Amino acid sequence: MQFVVAFGPGSTTDIVARLVAQKLGESLDSPSWSENKPGAGGNIGAQFVKRAAPDGYTVLVISVAYAVNPSL
Repeated sequence: MQFVVAFGPGSTTDIVARLVAQKLGESLDSPSWSENKPGAGGNIGAQFVKRAAPDGYTVLVISVAYAVNPSL
């Protein structure tokens, strides 16, 4: 399973994604990894996930602020 982090390495979101990917990979006994796609306020990572194959193996990890922005 691929976790796409929409922020740079070392951010809080990145750390959480790496921890979850590691534990999920161990529990599912399958490879899981985290990949950073920073830039444009999270839009580059979101676009990458949107264009990924709809197989359920690509997960977007992003800040809660990104979900709130459209309502503003």
